[in-house]
Amino acid sequence: MALQEFIRQAFETNWHWTERYIADLSQAEIEFRPSDHCHSIGFILWHYGRALDMWVQTLAMGGTQLYEQGWAGRMGMTPEPTDVGFGYGEEELNSWTCPEKALLVEYANAALHNLLDFLSAHDDESLQSTELTTHWGETINLARMFAMLLWEVNQHGGQASYLRGMQRGLNQ
Repeated sequence: MALQEFIRQAFETNWHWTERYIADLSQAEIEFRPSDHCHSIGFILWHYGRALDMWVQTLAMGGTQLYEQGWAGRMGMTPEPTDVGFGYGEEELNSWTCPEKALLVEYANAALHNLLDFLSAHDDESLQSTELTTHWGETINLARMFAMLLWEVNQHGGQASYLRGMQRGLNQ
């Protein structure tokens, strides 16, 4: 299997299972937080989309994020391109307002499809040879960027599944 196809399948599989875990959850379950210093599934979904959007649109393509092109406004948020939820403390988490589940899913789905469109424009050679500079100053190639993003979305899919289990128990 080629690298590009592996990356595509990994992202599609992750999103399939994430959607499956949240499909029948109510808005209250999406907003549930075990404590004041924990994320909700809604926050995780928002961050999921934000991470994909920021990495692909800003770092890889050097363009404006989907979030700045109307998604932030639709969610009642400020279109700040660097606000992806990373490093939020208890105060930020407590003041964060969760958008409707359908909107969060729609945004994450749009960011994923944007990522997949970007990926399809690259063959295995360009995934290895195309370099970008991260916001912390490290130079990485596109293959490494996708590996980092896959690690991140796998973490978040698991977190959402765990929070679902906390609320519903096993196999519910």
